[in-house]
Amino acid sequence: MKDVLYLASGSLQRKILLEQADINFKVIGHNADECAVNVNGNFKEYVLNIAQEKLNHVDFSRIKSEQPIFVLTADTLVYTHKTKEILCKPKDIEDAKRMLGILREQMVDATTGCCLEKKVFKNNSWQTVEHKHWTTTSQAEFIVQDEDFDEYFKHLPQALKSASGGIIENYGQRFCKTINGSCSNIIGLPIFELVQALKQIGFKF
Repeated sequence: MKDVLYLASGSLQRKILLEQADINFKVIGHNADECAVNVNGNFKEYVLNIAQEKLNHVDFSRIKSEQPIFVLTADTLVYTHKTKEILCKPKDIEDAKRMLGILREQMVDATTGCCLEKKVFKNNSWQTVEHKHWTTTSQAEFIVQDEDFDEYFKHLPQALKSASGGIIENYGQRFCKTINGSCSNIIGLPIFELVQALKQIGFKF
């Protein structure tokens, strides 16, 4: 019997990646305040801390299982090489255009922090028995010129919910010049690393 991966994320891209990789999953909620996590000077630690904050606020109220469960949270952010900026989700379309303007001037790091835990229900609460926490980083060059903005957002409205406003899949392939590293990581979830981590903690595919 296949295990279920509980994904605490509203990201459409992450759901699509799991479906394409044939990983059995269900979506659950969390009520984390991502803005409560402070930037401590280390970009990768910051991304991982946001994923951990999400894990700390997962809603387990609807999960009923006598078997161990597997829970995943993730967060993806972009870091610029030249200007040393952290690019989160755009506030609005003008903010997205600003970020895309930054992207086309330099190489960027797309880093996803993942928190994966195996839990058992004991003493009236879900308790962690195994955990895997890691970050995966890929580099990309993504170039959208001003004259392409209208068509870009017409085809990719989800860009307003993506870190830096950049979408490399589907219509976004037109603007992705180079990728160094995991493609799925840039989209939102490093599938290879996730599969390896799931195997290590006993997930049945």
